[in-house]
Amino acid sequence: MDKIEMIVNQLPAPTWNRLRMNESRVAVAVPKDECEPRVALQGSVCLNKQQSARIPGKNCCGCEQMATCPVSGIDFPAMPTGMGEAMTQLGEGKRIHLVADAGKSTAAVTLRYADGQKCYNRLEIEAKPGSELTVFMTYISTASAKGMAAVQTKIAAAKDAKVKLVQVQLLGRDFVHLNDVGSDLAAGASFEALQLQLGGTQIYNGVRTELTGEGANFDAAIAYYGRHGQRIDMNFVANHHGKKTTCNMTADGVLQQGAFKLYRGTIDFKNGSAGALGDEKETVLLLSDDVVNQSIPLILCSEEDVQGNHGASIGKLDEDLLFYMMSRGFSESDAIDMMAKAKIEGLCRRIEDEETVQLVERYLEGVIADGE
Repeated sequence: MDKIEMIVNQLPAPTWNRLRMNESRVAVAVPKDECEPRVALQGSVCLNKQQSARIPGKNCCGCEQMATCPVSGIDFPAMPTGMGEAMTQLGEGKRIHLVADAGKSTAAVTLRYADGQKCYNRLEIEAKPGSELTVFMTYISTASAKGMAAVQTKIAAAKDAKVKLVQVQLLGRDFVHLNDVGSDLAAGASFEALQLQLGGTQIYNGVRTELTGEGANFDAAIAYYGRHGQRIDMNFVANHHGKKTTCNMTADGVLQQGAFKLYRGTIDFKNGSAGALGDEKETVLLLSDDVVNQSIPLILCSEEDVQGNHGASIGKLDEDLLFYMMSRGFSESDAIDMMAKAKIEGLCRRIEDEETVQLVERYLEGVIADGE
């Protein structure tokens, strides 16, 4: 069997049966190759390479970077994710486990794909109480490469822990990319997810967060640049369980040259989430008439004392702005390129890592130079 049929990015409540937007069906290649991630660590964060290890009571902090670290009793396999249970069909995958102890730490995980590779990687992140961890994940290949890059990331943030996950996708234009994220946040914990989706031909992206503890916070921002017939299919879910939990989800993107984009954004106020706040907003710039844009902002509620807001702004480039820029010496194509890059650069300002930002800038320069 060379292909796997999967149903991914399912809405928590099927509300769009007529338009067939509740879920997506995709046939992907069976992962056959190994993609060894390059991992760089700073601070009190450890990398566990022997996932079967169980060392009760041993403190991970201070061990060597590539040493075996204790794996907690967290049931990572059972943690729900944005793309859904279908990801289990891909098998075990290449699996690594990060443990962050007290203090501030950073980890850089680089996945570099060769032409023709079909890989599945799994990353587990355990943030202990009071820890602060930033993880930079970069998916990269040559511009002409094709293949499949499937990555699943799961985060368990303990009491008052802070996790920032930066995922930058710079794959070749013929890659299929499956990017799946799940997280569980204890009391006072926060999770910030920043995502840039720039390469690939088919992009399936899902993020699901369980705001379990009181005062937990989830902040997600994604930017994308859809072109040359790309399909970008996304599913973001924030489940509010604890009291006074908060979430803010934003999506900002550009579509042109026959691109297709489907964004699902769900805020679900569960019973017991009194005082919870949730916001979601999407902005889409349409730069050609042959694109398809679909958006599903959804709020579900089982609790009275909550506040939820959602909205979407979808439209073409303002003619007055375009005329103004052209009157200042820019060509029409230069003006359009500048507006498209501005969408991406807005998110880049939140990345706080110069090397990652430079990678994005070089990638965009190549895209514009090649007229893609």
